[in-house]
Amino acid sequence: MKSVAAAALLALALSTTTASAQSGASYFDIVDLDHDGRISLDEYIERFSYAFRQMDKNRDGVVDEYEQEVPGPRLTLAQLHAQLTAQFHRQDKNHDGSLSPREFLAPPG
Repeated sequence: MKSVAAAALLALALSTTTASAQSGASYFDIVDLDHDGRISLDEYIERFSYAFRQMDKNRDGVVDEYEQEVPGPRLTLAQLHAQLTAQFHRQDKNHDGSLSPREFLAPPG
């Protein structure tokens, strides 16, 4: 069930990012915080933890059921980071430690 909460947080982060991307900047550029043409694990985690930080009203590093718009299981920031790290490594097809635009924009899998 924790992956459901993480998926909901990721969807919220993506919807925020997509809205910004439609206003002119590319989706990749929004996540590529240092604009070096690659997305590092740190950039990936930073960007996709945004929704978690917004939902964590009491700033305790945990999104509890009462803090979620759609009730789901409790999720810690550490759990979210572990799930994001695993997703990043699945997308890093050439295992160079960063995501190219092609790797980032490809369907995860």
